[in-house]
Amino acid sequence: MNPYDIAHQLAKALRESTEYKEYKSAMEAVEGDQSKKTIVDEFRKTQLEVQGLKAFGQDVSEEQMKKLSDLYNLVSLDEQVKNLIQAEQRLGLMLSDIHRIIGDALKLE
Repeated sequence: MNPYDIAHQLAKALRESTEYKEYKSAMEAVEGDQSKKTIVDEFRKTQLEVQGLKAFGQDVSEEQMKKLSDLYNLVSLDEQVKNLIQAEQRLGLMLSDIHRIIGDALKLE
């Protein structure tokens, strides 16, 4: 059993998954509209900043939380943007699960 062959099979299965297809479709719908793309980019950036601060035990300012909340509200108002963020989360969850499965299998006891 060649791990590289299995990795290629996994990549193919991921490309054929509902999660990936929905993400790709949602991304294409948003990429054609610069204002929507800007909202998504700004939301992702702010979300990562807040998550990074929390991960390192740092306080998140009220200003940062308000900005994230305002961006979340913008995301929620636009159906295409909301669909993209939700599809991205589903794909991310699937990839995280796969990573965990592989990691668990490689733990040395």
